[in-house]
Amino acid sequence: MFRLIATLLASMAMFLASCSWMFVQQYRSGSSSSLVEFLYPDGEVPPPVDGHIPVIKVPARVGIAFVPGHGNLALTEAEQNQLLGQVRDAFMGRDYVERIEVIPSTYLRGKKGFDSLAQVGRLYSVDLMALVSYDQVVTTGETASSILYWTIVGAYTIRGNENEVTTFVDTAVFDLNTQRMLFRAPGLDEASKRSTAVAVGQVSRELSEGSFEVAMQQMTTNLDSELERFRERIKVDQSVRVVSRSGGEGSVDLLLLLGLCAGLLWVGRSTRQG
Repeated sequence: MFRLIATLLASMAMFLASCSWMFVQQYRSGSSSSLVEFLYPDGEVPPPVDGHIPVIKVPARVGIAFVPGHGNLALTEAEQNQLLGQVRDAFMGRDYVERIEVIPSTYLRGKKGFDSLAQVGRLYSVDLMALVSYDQVVTTGETASSILYWTIVGAYTIRGNENEVTTFVDTAVFDLNTQRMLFRAPGLDEASKRSTAVAVGQVSRELSEGSFEVAMQQMTTNLDSELERFRERIKVDQSVRVVSRSGGEGSVDLLLLLGLCAGLLWVGRSTRQG
């Protein structure tokens, strides 16, 4: 019996050693969604900016969607809907927002470009579109240190693995009529965590989720600064007009309108706490 147990433990040790050996070289995984590739597919060149001034009607009708992504760590449709649903709920009842439509990214997968956005805009009857893109890379490599395990047959060591993640998130808001980008804000996070080879999958997913949340929080901080710069800029160049949806010029501070876009970022702090 003792020999049988010893043989099983030795076999398990060899298996763990083989798992550790697989990570002698670095392994990279991740997910991404490109705003540029979506808006200008097949190498299209962005057209020159014309003289048309965006006219924003308030209360606003806004669509929110994730740029379709790919990769083994891509956000699921459920995660996207949870995030965007919280944005919609957070701004219900605001005077400057008539409604916010959560648009599944599947509506953007078939066709790309502003023509696709225009069709979605007509389908949902929205004037503005907030598009969220992201790029995340998780790297796993063997470290110089080892993790010590005590077994019934004695001590056994498994080389540890270092898991590193880099996450970039970007939110851009467009006026569908003029195809003009009104505002954008980036966020970046870098994190790392040690694990054994057999726990790499779980640790990588935890790093992915946590890093995404931190990147969203940093984007919110950057948003505050960008909002103030945008406010000062439109006072000088009058590049955007704000009018009442019922007709006539409005006296609405554009910061109120852009505040609804900030909600897309604020909810990043609580998306995965529920």
